[in-house]
Amino acid sequence: MSDATIIAFPTRDTAITAEARLEQALASLNNALEEQRQAISDWRFAMTELGVGVAALSHSLAGYQDSLNGVEQKLGALHDESRKLESWADGVIAQTPAF
Repeated sequence: MSDATIIAFPTRDTAITAEARLEQALASLNNALEEQRQAISDWRFAMTELGVGVAALSHSLAGYQDSLNGVEQKLGALHDESRKLESWADGVIAQTPAF
């Protein structure tokens, strides 16, 4: 154990009074609380922004769904018309004499 290094604990500065240490501790605590308040404020702002984004997305999706419903109705009408056209064509073909 001859190569071991002993590290001494730091000594307390006896010139600093208990009151001064308490003031430093309270200042440190106040700084930490202020940082926490700011972090909570930032978090609340982020949650508000997220809510706005989700609401906008919901609005966009509702508009998209309305558009898709309109397309579905138009496709349904086109399908009906194509069936009528097909039926008419079948009738014309049935009445046409074979060569």
